[in-house]
Amino acid sequence: MMPAAGCLMPAANLSSVNYLTTGPPSGLCPACHALTLCDGSCFRLDEEARSLGYYQDAHRAWPVNLDVISWLGAFHVRNEVYERAIPYFELAAAIQPQEVKWALMTASCYRRIGSYGPALKR
Repeated sequence: MMPAAGCLMPAANLSSVNYLTTGPPSGLCPACHALTLCDGSCFRLDEEARSLGYYQDAHRAWPVNLDVISWLGAFHVRNEVYERAIPYFELAAAIQPQEVKWALMTASCYRRIGSYGPALKR
């Protein structure tokens, strides 16, 4: 499926949208949104470092997609960069406050960097 000509919203406009209340960016058609997410997953197994850029782009385009947030957080955990994983898991916890796994993942990251106070608050 090819994106419609001119369907992409300029990047400057993406940052001013409140995605939690408005839904997907109106200038991004579903096909383009799917392509953005698909690009990262195409490299998931072979070239994880390359796919990081695609997932970061997908996160900038649609910052409340839990699949992308989860992948980014897990990527940083796999690479033992727990400080970078924490914001992703905290964002996921804000999006899905009833889901316990996000609080547990956040607490685990805090524990692994030796910040026991924040870990116990989760």
